[in-house]
Amino acid sequence: MLKALPAAFHRRTTAIIAVLSCSAGIALLPQTAYCELLSLDSCVVRALQSHPALRASDRGIDAARARLSQAGSFDAPDLSYAFGKLGTPVSRDEHESSLRLSQNLGTPGQRSKTKSVARLDVSIAQTFRKSEELRLRAEVARAYRRLQADEAGVRILGTLARTAHDLDAMVATRLRTGGARYLDVLRARSERVRIENDGVEAQRALREDRRVLNSLMGRAPDEPLAASDSLAYVPLSDSLDAVLELALSTRPRVLAARLNVERGRADLALVRGGLLPAASLSAGLDRVPGSDRPGIGGEVSISLPFAPWSDRHSKVREVSANSVESQARLEVTQRDVELAIRNAYGDARAAETQVQQFDRYLIADAADAIRTAIQNYQAGQIDGLELFETLRTFRAIQLDHVRALLNYQLALTDLAVAE
Repeated sequence: MLKALPAAFHRRTTAIIAVLSCSAGIALLPQTAYCELLSLDSCVVRALQSHPALRASDRGIDAARARLSQAGSFDAPDLSYAFGKLGTPVSRDEHESSLRLSQNLGTPGQRSKTKSVARLDVSIAQTFRKSEELRLRAEVARAYRRLQADEAGVRILGTLARTAHDLDAMVATRLRTGGARYLDVLRARSERVRIENDGVEAQRALREDRRVLNSLMGRAPDEPLAASDSLAYVPLSDSLDAVLELALSTRPRVLAARLNVERGRADLALVRGGLLPAASLSAGLDRVPGSDRPGIGGEVSISLPFAPWSDRHSKVREVSANSVESQARLEVTQRDVELAIRNAYGDARAAETQVQQFDRYLIADAADAIRTAIQNYQAGQIDGLELFETLRTFRAIQLDHVRALLNYQLALTDLAVAE
């Protein structure tokens, strides 16, 4: 008569089947009291508060705003002192001298055009900051999803390892009573070692992905951390056209390309305005020979930038070419973003189909198969080969389900940040 399976084995088998029966199927690892549980949103907030890349972008915005203040200013005035007829055989009273204060007024409308360019520079810097923030959000989301998958894999493999250990003990007991072959013992040990080795690899991946997430948040690399969110399937409800329309109107890379087009036009208007004459005024005191009191003197000068030998015409051609280039780069950016969105959407739909296949067909069937195999082996209706082949299939389905959920979440992340 065959011995009954140990009570502990029944409990662990029931637990592992319960993991599969849940659609999420990815319960968190048991956490110790000192391990901090964080949601994805809280991880993103911490990363945005502490990451040096965003601090660098903020300083770039400050620098652009400082240039905007400079653009509305006049050139610094010049203070000059001139003297003449020194060294000539005349009396001291015949020497000439003057003290002048000069101010360059620039061309008409130059300051307003320069400020327009500087305002666009501020907007571009702010847009690059948003792009950096979007990239950081994506990195945090990917690291968080991988951490969730690692935790799920460690939990599943831990439960499977305990089940394989109980099977190993049970087969060894049956071998002593003549109810099993020694080959079944080898199969049980082989399966147990394989699962335990997979668990070691899963623990290594868990530590690495935890370090990545901690680093993004500015925490110590090995500071205890666990994901409080579940790695669950959420249907993708938006259509491709809706995602494309939103992305082409809101993604920072596209917005920056459009601002560069505007900046090119503003820069061209500024350079063309530089073809107009610029006025300069000066006033001061002149010492007139033969007079006891100095007189008031002044000067008005006008630049001639339209002279054919000046560089202004070449600058106009250069800026005009840059303006046309920025328009072409906008078109390239729009095409690149559209392609990235289409590819990410296709990846998300494919991953969604794979997750649905697990939920509709494999999860329930796998639970029934392992339950039936254990019962049939206990009753002597199947041999160890079939039992452990069922256990390997059971393990593969669970881990593949985790990978499918991870791929789906990563595809959704790519879709949200593609640019």
